Amino acid sequence: MINLKEIRKEAHLTQTQLASKLGIKQQQYSRYEIEENQVPLKIFLKILELCNYEFKIKKRKHLSE
Repeated sequence: MINLKEIRKEAHLTQTQLASKLGIKQQQYSRYEIEENQVPLKIFLKILELCNYEFKIKKRKHLSE
């Protein structure tokens, strides 16, 4: 499970700072951290980018191989 709070803290950002960079209110960001609301993929990817994380998609091999 990905912990948004840990990711944000490692980047030395407050909820208010990160929310501002995302163009959302701090209250909305807080709901994402406490998992009250599901994070839209676009916002999730932006959080990772702003916190210096990299997201890669890798194709899996077929199970029959």
